[in-house]
Order: sequence, then structure tokens, then C-alpha cells
Amino acid sequence: MANVLASLAGPAKPRSADWGGKAVLVFALALLMAIPGAFVFALVADREHRADTVTGEVSSLQGGPQQLLGPLLIAPYSIPAPPPAPGAAAADPTTGWYVVSPVEGQTRVDLKGTTLHRSIFDVPVYEAQAHIQARFAPPPKDLDLPKNATVDWSHAQIVMGLSDLRGAKSDIVGAFTGAAGRTSVAFSPASGLDLGTPKIPPNPEGRVVSDNSAPQFGLVTAPAAAIVASPTGGVFDVSLRFTGAQRLGLLPFAKSTTAQVAGDWAAPSFDGGFLPETRQTAGKTFTAAWSVPFIARGLSDSGPSGALSLEQLGAKDLGVTFVPASNPYSSVIRALKYAVMFVGLVFLTFFVFEALSGRRLHPAQYLMIGFAQMVFYLLLLSLSEYVGFDWAFAGAATGTVGLIGLYAGAAFRSRVYQVQALIIFSIVYGLIYLLMRLDDFALLAGSLASFVGLSLAMYLTRDIDWYGGKAEAAKPEPAPAAAAV
Repeated sequence: MANVLASLAGPAKPRSADWGGKAVLVFALALLMAIPGAFVFALVADREHRADTVTGEVSSLQGGPQQLLGPLLIAPYSIPAPPPAPGAAAADPTTGWYVVSPVEGQTRVDLKGTTLHRSIFDVPVYEAQAHIQARFAPPPKDLDLPKNATVDWSHAQIVMGLSDLRGAKSDIVGAFTGAAGRTSVAFSPASGLDLGTPKIPPNPEGRVVSDNSAPQFGLVTAPAAAIVASPTGGVFDVSLRFTGAQRLGLLPFAKSTTAQVAGDWAAPSFDGGFLPETRQTAGKTFTAAWSVPFIARGLSDSGPSGALSLEQLGAKDLGVTFVPASNPYSSVIRALKYAVMFVGLVFLTFFVFEALSGRRLHPAQYLMIGFAQMVFYLLLLSLSEYVGFDWAFAGAATGTVGLIGLYAGAAFRSRVYQVQALIIFSIVYGLIYLLMRLDDFALLAGSLASFVGLSLAMYLTRDIDWYGGKAEAAKPEPAPAAAAV
């Protein structure tokens, strides 16, 4: 009976393809890939934190990121307390340090860099030989203090400093040449002297780790009697040798400061408060020169330590950062920012293959394709820690493109689609690499690629009946024309 009713009803109609609903589902699955992408992002952040921790531990043994303070003249001052109120106890006077900058200062630093290894991490370190020359004027008579304040110039000192004195490799001995001739002075660690701690300016491109085990800026002092006694001032010379890691900063300690740094690091990054006026790189060596005039420094030439502070000088230091030119973690993070877009391009390619071939893919197949792309970022992260970003990208991209390209050929049972998929996905991952290298134009390139890919998809699917009809352009075996991305 059932067969008779079926024959009266006529031949069964083929079930139509709901292309509109499938397109919405495909885009929803692409957005869903943001969830595993977030987990990969967290893993990258954790590995970067681990690298920073190891780098900080190793660099602290070399002195860490060093900031060098040239010679300053300081002397204790006191301000009498106002008369006490009737019946009240007398208050203590206000005391502090009065700081005087030299009129001119020149610093020359020669660096010899190398790399220390711990586990899979590399830490750039250096040994520095610095020579500083400063010209001092006689102590000022007009003081930036209240009229009743007094400065005890008989206890004046010359003060210098390093971020971490553990990096010092020799004792510091200087010489002052003034009206009375040449006088040698020896520096010793300053106990109980606090002029503040310079802060390392932020460097958005490099991972510079401050040494938390040495938060106090290391100061050394020497008697300044020769400077105070010279009626015409004079010139102070000093040399020192020290080690550091990752970064070197020179504080603009004089009213007018010039500095020159030469080293054997192939790709230094210049940062801090001032960029060098000239820089030259040749092979694995570089030289850079700065000039900071008094007006550009933006600080008074003398004043109490609260006004002429090391914090302000540190924010304007002349910095050279020694970090690898290619930071694998920042590169992987930059790639992850475009992950949903590239997953969407790959999904869109498979959807166009569906529309043109008439074969259907299950949502589970799209999920496997998406997870294969997430595994690409895991491979990129893990391999880049061993072989560098470029080789890691080549290996991870080759494996991923080969996997999803072969899967496309098997899913659509067509060698033509397999070849097309390999070509298209190679272009997609080549675009990912291009975005990683185009820092300033990454957004523009990504936007144009998305626009071109979507335009091709719209053109190739223009004949689809999105309400459920069969695509007019569907063919059992497509022509070998390039598909959309």
C-alpha cells in the first residue's frame, strides 16, 4: 500500500541545500574559534612571563639594566625651624642635600656584548668601559633655598651612581684639575645617602626586566674639597668598568651633556628621553652620539635634591637596549590578534568549495579545520623558542597548510580542490607572515586582504539561492579555476 501511495504522489524531489543557514553557521563557527585562541593567547603570555623571570634572574648576576650617573656636586643644607609657639617644644631644622650640576659633561662608553644561556632562553649582557669628563664652576652663591638656609660647603661631596653596584668591576678613582693643580680622589660606597632612584623609561619594543633584588640606586661619593676651594672651577675626570644586561642608560647629569656609545651589538634599539643625533651600524658594531643642551634637559642646574631629583633625570636618560631583533612572543601575540580573521578566510574557502562542488561538509569538519589552525599557533610558539620565529613559522605553516590542503582534497574527493586548497592556504599563511613583518602597515594589509577575499567569495557565490535552492553554478567536477580565499 505504501508503495502504491508513493507512486501516485510522483517522483520524490531532492532535498534543497539551505545555503543561507549554512553560511551563518560557518561564520558562527569561525567566531567560536576565538575561545581556543584565547587559551593559546594565555599560554603565550605565560611563556613570556617565564622568559622574563629567567632573564631577570640571569641579568641580575651581571648588574641588570644599568643606568650611569655622572659626577654631581652635593652639600648638606639646613633651614632653621620657625620659632615655637608659647609652651611648645622647639622643632628640628629642615635638612637635606643641595645638588649642583657641572656646567658641561661628556661621557664615552665602549661596550663588549655577549649572550648568556639558561635553559632555552638567551640573555644579552655586556661589559662597559666608561670615561666621564665634567667641568665644574665654583659653587653657586644664589641658592634655590629660603634666605635663612645655610649650605655647609666644607662637607661637600662628589657623587656618582650605577643602578646596581654589583656590576662594578674595578674601584673608581677620579682626578680634579683646578687652580691648585691636579688632585686624585677615590670613591667609596655612600651609606645613608638617598637622592632617589631613577626609573627606566618604558620600552614598548623590548622586554627589559628591572632587577627587583637591587631596588636602591647605588651611589658612590668622594670628598669635593678641591672643587669647592678652586676659585675658577675645574675639570673632573673619572673612568670605571662595569657589567650589565639588556640595557644601558646614561643620565644627562650636566647642564649641557654630550655622550657617545660604541659597541658590538648587531641590532641595538635606542630609547629613553632623547634619541641619538647620529647613529651608525656596520655589521655587528654600532656607534651613537647624543647632545642634550641645558634647555632640553628641562631641569635647573642646581637646587635641593627634591627639585633636581634622580627620578627626573632617569626619565630623560640616553638609552641603548640590547634585545633580540625578533621577539618570538610578541610576534606570536601579533599573529593571534588576526586569528579569527584568518580562520574565517579558511572557512570561507571551504564554504565556496561546498557551493561550487555540491558536496556538503559537516560542522564537525569545520571544527577540526579550525582546531588545526589553532594548533598552528602552538607549533609556532614552541618551535620559535628553539629555532627562532622565521624557521618556526616555516615549519608550522608548512605542516598546517599540508594538513588542511590534503583534508580538503579528501573531503571533496577531488584532486583539483586539493591543489587549489594548497595554493590558497599557502597564500593565506604567507599573508600571516607578511603581517608579522609589517609593523606599521599590518592593519592596512589585513584589511585589504579581507576585502579581496570577501569580494571573490561574493562573486563566486553570486548565483546561489540563499533561501534553499540548489546553486546554479554547482558542478560535479569544478574547472581548475582559482577559488576564493
